[in-house]
Amino acid sequence: MNKIIMDKDYYHLNNEELNIKITKKNITIEIDGKVIINDFDTIEDTNIKLILNDNSNLIYNKFNKDISNINVDIIVNNNTYLEFNESLYETIESICNINTNILGNDNKSIINFYGVTNQKGSINVKATGDINKNITNNDMLENIRILSLNDTNNVIIPNLLVSSDEVNVNHNATISGIDNNYLFYLESKGLNKEEAINLIYKGFLISKLNIKEEEKENIKF
Repeated sequence: MNKIIMDKDYYHLNNEELNIKITKKNITIEIDGKVIINDFDTIEDTNIKLILNDNSNLIYNKFNKDISNINVDIIVNNNTYLEFNESLYETIESICNINTNILGNDNKSIINFYGVTNQKGSINVKATGDINKNITNNDMLENIRILSLNDTNNVIIPNLLVSSDEVNVNHNATISGIDNNYLFYLESKGLNKEEAINLIYKGFLISKLNIKEEEKENIKF
């Protein structure tokens, strides 16, 4: 798979599959055709704008560690498929905003945000889905989950702003700790507690990334 350093303000992608590293504070990526993006190496705060043109298909897999601010604005036009998968591991305070603006008809949009907090880390995430009026045949899911390995406060704000009657929209939002039953099971198989916790949270973060097995090796926890 191709890998590029994104160091410009604007990119247009058409029928591509690539690994990226973003080095710009503000970046716009316009999508045509079928595009798969794996963004595992970006280490700076970013403001990303994604534009899905008519008849486009985007799977965006994003993993970040210890980033304080993430802002993603997504514009969806007509007859598109969007799957935006963000996995975030934080030992610092983090604020995340994911805004999806549905402008057209016949779209399916899935937003998966899975976060883990450890040490002094915390996550405040706001996901907003804005469905314009007078549009039809749209499916949207916001799936926001945080796994807390510490005792800091985490916040999920799921917003669905729906101005059309002919759409199907849902959201899930959970904040939880590790299930002691999972720990007991793994420890019964010979793992110590630290090893069991690491296995659980890494599996949690990878679970919603739509990537091949070999791509999982590119993720550095």
